[in-house]
Amino acid sequence: MQRQGADADTSALIAPLLAEAELTGEAADYAQRLTAGAWAGAERYDLIIGGASDHWDVSRMAVVDRNILRLALYELTAQPDVPVRVVIDEAIELGREFGAAETPQFINGVLDAIWKRDPTCKAARLAHEHTQTDNNARIEDRHGTL
Repeated sequence: MQRQGADADTSALIAPLLAEAELTGEAADYAQRLTAGAWAGAERYDLIIGGASDHWDVSRMAVVDRNILRLALYELTAQPDVPVRVVIDEAIELGREFGAAETPQFINGVLDAIWKRDPTCKAARLAHEHTQTDNNARIEDRHGTL
């Protein structure tokens, strides 16, 4: 698959892969959402990755590694209902399945550094927690204590 422009229709790009994997329904929708989000935020995610990966220029990283990191960053920042440990573990598994021998350790190290040092992920998750707390308080106000 060739690299397309930033405004490419990711659903068209991922459709053959979903068909090959026989992925449908919610799983296919989630895969499309992850792909579109990682694609749209690639430049921003590359800055975050570059800041956490000492001595590694993002453009020189293996394509598989770079894209797994982008997917994980999208999930960490835009899907805060998915636990951090799950995001990191899934990224490591993708690395194990599709990357080189050192990919799982590399992915783990970069994502761990990002989680510990970059405020972007934690800010997204805190905003999500506040929204959940506010929603629960509104429900309690309308219906009494749960």
